[in-house]
Amino acid sequence: MTVEVDDNGGLVMASSQQELVFIGAILSIALGFFALRLIRKNKKLSWNESIAGHLIALMFICKGIQNAATGYFAQSFERFATEGDMSWQFWGQLTGMMDYAFGSSIIMISLLYPVPLLRNEKQLKIGATIIISLFVVLRTLLDLTGNGWTGLHLFGALYIFAGVFWGSVYIKFRLIEKAERNKSTMNIAIVCGLLLTLQMGHIWMLWPGLFLQSDYFYFVDLGGGPVTSLLFDYIWLAGYTFCIAVGLSMLAIEVYQAINGNSSILLYIILPYFVLGTIGHAVLSSSDLAAFGFLDQDTEIKELWKTFTTQMHFTILRSLIAMYILLKYGFFDVNEETRPTAKLMTIILIVVATSAVLELVQSIIPINQMLTAALLGIIIAFGIGWEERSFDGLVANPANIRDYIDKKWFPTVALPDGFLKKLDYSFLIFIMICFLVSFIVWQTDGLYELMLKRGGGSV
Repeated sequence: MTVEVDDNGGLVMASSQQELVFIGAILSIALGFFALRLIRKNKKLSWNESIAGHLIALMFICKGIQNAATGYFAQSFERFATEGDMSWQFWGQLTGMMDYAFGSSIIMISLLYPVPLLRNEKQLKIGATIIISLFVVLRTLLDLTGNGWTGLHLFGALYIFAGVFWGSVYIKFRLIEKAERNKSTMNIAIVCGLLLTLQMGHIWMLWPGLFLQSDYFYFVDLGGGPVTSLLFDYIWLAGYTFCIAVGLSMLAIEVYQAINGNSSILLYIILPYFVLGTIGHAVLSSSDLAAFGFLDQDTEIKELWKTFTTQMHFTILRSLIAMYILLKYGFFDVNEETRPTAKLMTIILIVVATSAVLELVQSIIPINQMLTAALLGIIIAFGIGWEERSFDGLVANPANIRDYIDKKWFPTVALPDGFLKKLDYSFLIFIMICFLVSFIVWQTDGLYELMLKRGGGSV
């Protein structure tokens, strides 16, 4: 999440954005726990699907904790300026470390699903060791030695690696020879596109700023103020640039395929992000938006736009996209035993997301609370009815990615006994380590000393 810097060097987050990250925390954690329970019960998954499913669930639990920590970080940093509250260091460190787990999981999933690029047990061990060493262990050691938020953290690298892996598979199966096309090749391309949208969608909406050299793209402080080094921000911005290149390439391919009579749902998913980016450029690059007559202050309008676009994707749409992938692509074995849990998960996510959007609308438009309650009731009633039909449609017609595909694409790997259970426990242990490290950083004023040392992020 982007936290902007005011003229005094303090972190500023609009109240609506603070509320949104807490909603995102609820959605992510709920999705993670429900998904983990359902995936554990599915004994039909292949080895790579099992690992990918567990990682999706676990990384969303971590993302939920990160979202909550981001909100508390912004609140405590505001108190730091007025009351000297130093707890922002705890939340800031926890925010970063939860992203270590999320980013590492994204890269690992891109190597395993939908087509495994790691093709045997040895490659799996080597890949996992490299990812954990570079993106978890090294970062944690740097943080503990007072070298946090440096270029060595390679925060933008996750976009590049996952973009290359998923993008390569997407291109291979989306542009496959006509004689080899079938539903499975299309499903592989679509799920790659959905996963890339989940990861990069909020960045695609910034695409005009890249080409028009706008300040809102090139001069945004991605790390959040004076703590990060310039190299850190540069690598992250390079990752953003790569994301936009990936998105535009996918959009071009989808338009080309649609012209040739081979359209897919991806075109209608990707296109709105770039359309919103085009509209958003007029909002984010303007120096005077008071003429819109909507809000008095230019900053408020820009924050409002970010809340309903990039932040909405970052906090809410990611969970909904993940839920769709898990349901549509057979990660859950929906039967009489698991159906109630799967439906409960779907209803909770839809109701929470809908009510959150309505509350955000109410916060900017003076709607009577009784009217809001009535609208929410109507929306929930329709939403639950729609959820019933959509849920039944998804689980009754899962998207298969293996039928009529050469078996060479899907090697068989025997996972060690208890591997998946160890994977779950390793995340639990890592989360506890994150809280411990964050507490140490807070008590030793690690981030505060780093901020003073870097003099406002000038190195």
